Amino acid sequence: MQLQESLGQIKAIYAGLSPIKKITLFSVIAGVIAGLSAIIILSGRPDYQILFSGLSAEDSGAMIAQLKAKKIPYRISSNGGAILVPKEIVYETRMELASQGLPQGGGIGFEIFDNSKLGMTEFVQNVNYQRAIQGELSRTINRFEEIESSRVHLVMPPKSLFVENEEPARASVVIKLRSRKTLNPEQIQGIVHLISSSVAGLKPENVTIVDSMGNQIGSKKSKNDLESIRTDQLAYQEKVEQTLETRVKTMLENALGPNKAIVRLSSNMDFKKQERTEERYYPENKVVRSEQISNESSLKPDKTAMGVPGSTAATADKTQQGAADASPGNAGFQKQHQTTNYEIGKTTSHTVEPIGQITNISVAVLVDGAYKTVVGDDGASKLEYVPRTPEEIAKIKSIVMRAVNYTASRGDEVEVVNIPFENSELAEVQAGASGWVSRLMQYSDYIKYVFSAVFMVLTFIFVIRPIIQWLTSESSKEAELIGQLPRTINEIEGEYGVSPKTLPISHQLSQLAIADNQAFVEVLREWMKQN
Repeated sequence: MQLQESLGQIKAIYAGLSPIKKITLFSVIAGVIAGLSAIIILSGRPDYQILFSGLSAEDSGAMIAQLKAKKIPYRISSNGGAILVPKEIVYETRMELASQGLPQGGGIGFEIFDNSKLGMTEFVQNVNYQRAIQGELSRTINRFEEIESSRVHLVMPPKSLFVENEEPARASVVIKLRSRKTLNPEQIQGIVHLISSSVAGLKPENVTIVDSMGNQIGSKKSKNDLESIRTDQLAYQEKVEQTLETRVKTMLENALGPNKAIVRLSSNMDFKKQERTEERYYPENKVVRSEQISNESSLKPDKTAMGVPGSTAATADKTQQGAADASPGNAGFQKQHQTTNYEIGKTTSHTVEPIGQITNISVAVLVDGAYKTVVGDDGASKLEYVPRTPEEIAKIKSIVMRAVNYTASRGDEVEVVNIPFENSELAEVQAGASGWVSRLMQYSDYIKYVFSAVFMVLTFIFVIRPIIQWLTSESSKEAELIGQLPRTINEIEGEYGVSPKTLPISHQLSQLAIADNQAFVEVLREWMKQN
């Protein structure tokens, strides 16, 4: 019964609307339905994330075929180099494709032998083996972060029975680098040795590497080349300066705050190679090295008898012999010779001076001041710059000198200046904003549904409800005005044969007020609550 009365009231209200209001009503209904449908579709549509990017055409085709077979929804980027899948199954899909060897990285690897045909000739097998090695090397090189794609060409001459007739293997590599990426000499040499170690009989000097523009990036210059040595020296000097700058800057930023200090450091280095050999002797430190002693002694021989044998001669000889024995000088001689060699203490040192020794350092440091909030005359708060005191500057300078190993004897210089930085407040605001954004992005899934619900509520309160009130209020006013106009004879005659249910709302309310005052008051209260 109430439903029929409500429908009757709606029909009466709709009948009292003008054509413009009817069009407006239908437009609002259509807009609400379209908006709700869009919100439901957008909220229910999954978020897509990149599954793999930078793929070749072969890998993209193989992956799409696997995704279709597994009935996994996917999307392809505008350039076709990336494949996107729903966020919830990104990692699961990656593991499934990895178990099947995708992405392969371009080219054909050793999987070419998975479908070997019976009766394959040796020539075909050798060609397939060469293709497999080229493909595997290309896949390995593509793993480098700086390399987008690569192709490897090998020249593998047949083996000869005679060693002198064998030709060396050769290799050519074409590399396409990613945007704003470069390869340093160590990485280039690493690629050269990787390829030469993977192919039998291939020497590093027979490997050529070029970029996508045709420029050779593999250098065959020796380490003794003057230009190469100079480049290495400059690179070493720059690395030392950056290390010292980073040491000072991180220390100051941890103490003063981020973006509060600027550090620039320059150094002079001595790259001369010096060798020195020094010998020192210590006379007081002597040791016997060798000693030689020789003794020599002799005795005079006895005098033989001379003259005519006889008593007189014998007696004379005995007298002379006795006299000779009595004299001490007739005992002979004794000689002793001694030679001693001494070793003097000695120290021999061979010193090689280090290459790239710092001769002096110059450091320039800019330090920002502090900021405090000040209320102006107009009541608005603003930040006021407060310079740092000389004591603070002196402490900062002392810390910087210790961090760079300041040595006054070699002419080191350190200068610390306090000046206000430009846009420091803006940088802090941006840093805080970026932090809030990163935190909110963690709850993006929930924010999406909350935003949809809030949008629907606000649309109903501020758009739909005012329009409905405007339509119903104008229609009720028009109905009242029409009811106050003089009625025609046909209207008066038609009222007698019409039931109270089909009478206008104003007449029904009049009858309700006459029949039941309490019910009429309740109806008015409900209408007032709705309005």
